[in-house]
Amino acid sequence: MIRLAGHLYAPDDRGLALVTVDDGTVAAIEPLDPAVPLPAGTIGGPASRLLPGLVDIQVNGAFGHDFADPAADMAMICRRLPELGVTAFVPTIVTSPPAAYAPALANLRRPPLPGEARVLGVHIEGPFISSAHPGTHDPALIRPPDVGEAAAWLATGDVRWLTLAPELPGALGLVRFLADRGVRVSMGHTDATWADAEAAVGAGTSLVTHLFNAMRPLRHRDPGVAGYALASSLPVGVIGDGHHLAFETLRLIARVKAPDELYLVTDALAGLGMPPGRYSLAGREYVSDGTCGRLPDGTLSGSLLSLPLAIRNLVEEVGLDPALAIRMATLNPARALDLGTDLGRIEPGRTANLVVVDDAWAVQATVAGGALAFDAARRAASPVRTEP
Repeated sequence: MIRLAGHLYAPDDRGLALVTVDDGTVAAIEPLDPAVPLPAGTIGGPASRLLPGLVDIQVNGAFGHDFADPAADMAMICRRLPELGVTAFVPTIVTSPPAAYAPALANLRRPPLPGEARVLGVHIEGPFISSAHPGTHDPALIRPPDVGEAAAWLATGDVRWLTLAPELPGALGLVRFLADRGVRVSMGHTDATWADAEAAVGAGTSLVTHLFNAMRPLRHRDPGVAGYALASSLPVGVIGDGHHLAFETLRLIARVKAPDELYLVTDALAGLGMPPGRYSLAGREYVSDGTCGRLPDGTLSGSLLSLPLAIRNLVEEVGLDPALAIRMATLNPARALDLGTDLGRIEPGRTANLVVVDDAWAVQATVAGGALAFDAARRAASPVRTEP
C-alpha cells in the first residue's frame, strides 16, 4: 500500500488530499486535514502537490540516448523517466535515412511494466516536411510524402502519430491513408498557408506540432498555418522552456485557445537528464546548455527542460492557473492522441499513475503503472547508481 499526501490536482483542483494506492490502483481519495498527523510512511504532505503521472507525447531522447538510434536503451529510459515525473511517453524519430526506421521502430516496442514509464507508441516527425522550415532535421534527408514508406513503418512499429508539411504534393493522400488506419497526423515543419491547413484538416489532420516553431510565421495579411491553428479547435503543442516560445507568446496562446486545446511537450533531446555538452539527434551533433539544444551554427533544436519545470514556467512566468498547466501535461496530451481513460486523471479504480512535487516543482516521488517507481528521499539515502 502506498499513501501520498498534498494539494491534489486530478487534474482539476481538489484541494488537500490523501491518496491511497493499493494493488496497483487508486483505492481512495480522502480530504487531508493538515492538523492531523499523516499515516506512517506517507509520501508528501500539505506543502506538496499531487499530480497525475505526466504524459509527454514528443520526446526525441533522454539520458544520453536518441530514439532515432536503434541502440537506445529503452529499459533504462523507461525506468528513469519517472525521476522526471513522466509515467507515459511517445518517443519521437526525427527525419532519418529510409533504412533507419525499421530497426529504430523495432527497438521502441516495449510492453508496459509496473514501475516504468509506459511507451505509448511512436511519433515520426518528418521526413515529409518543408525544406523551408527544417529546424534541426537534416535537409539532405527531407523527401516527398510516400505512402509506401509510411506503410512500411506501420508494418514494423506502433506509429501513434506523424508530423508532416501538408502543402507538399501527395501529403493529403498520405493524411487520408494514415487517418484511415488510426494514426494521428499533425502539421509541423511546414510552410502551409491558411488554405493549405484547412485542406489538411479536411483530409484528416488533427494536431499541430510545436506551434510557431519551424512553420510559416503569422502575418497580418498572411495568417498561415499558425493563424489557422489559433482560430480553429485543433489541439496545439507548445514547448515551455522560454526559448522556443516567449512567455508572452504562451500567454497569448492560452488566452486564444480553449483549455482542452493545449498540450505541453518537452521535445526533449538525448541530453535530457544529462550535464550540458555535445549530443546527437539522428546523427546530427547539437550542443546542450542544460535548457535547450542548438546546432553548432546556433539553430535552435529541442528542449532539455523537464516537464515539471516547464509546468512551473507556465504557472510562475506565464501566469496560468496550476490546474490548467497540469492538465496540459497530463489529460490533454492523452486526449489529443486518444490514448485511453487511464491516463491523465487520478480517480478511484484507475491504474495509479501519480507524481508528487514540492513547492519548487521538484519531483519527490512517482508511482507508475501502480508501483512506486521513484522516491527522492529513498534515493538520497542510497545515492549509488551505475546506469548512465
